[in-house]
Amino acid sequence: ASMFSNTKVRKIFIKALLIISFIGCDKYDDGIPNIRFQKSIGLIELADVGHLQAAKVSGGVNGIIIFRLGDNEFKAYERTCPYEVSPNCLADVGDIQLIARCPCCGSEFNLAYGDLNKGPSRWPLKQYRAVVSGQMLHISN
Repeated sequence: ASMFSNTKVRKIFIKALLIISFIGCDKYDDGIPNIRFQKSIGLIELADVGHLQAAKVSGGVNGIIIFRLGDNEFKAYERTCPYEVSPNCLADVGDIQLIARCPCCGSEFNLAYGDLNKGPSRWPLKQYRAVVSGQMLHISN
């Protein structure tokens, strides 16, 4: 007879899975408040924003960066840095429109992919939904 019954093996397996899932769990908590908001912007207002370029608009917690990937493809990000959560530490776009940088900590964020390029932040900028419908860009969370 086997030293372990199917029930014992199953219990050990489930406990091991639970332990592994808790160890590997790095809760995403960037410290930025989750406020409900919606904003609609006419595409005509974004006509000066070319491909792979960004614009800043009001909304969200401390403003939004809108990044244009293509004719009708946009990404929208919260400007609040997830490392320095403060209205004084807002990610901004410089000469290289593809990158947003926090002036306080130096973290850099890729606007095309939404990735963190360089820390000390552990998280990317908070991303909002950006959907084109007709001649409007709708941003929401």
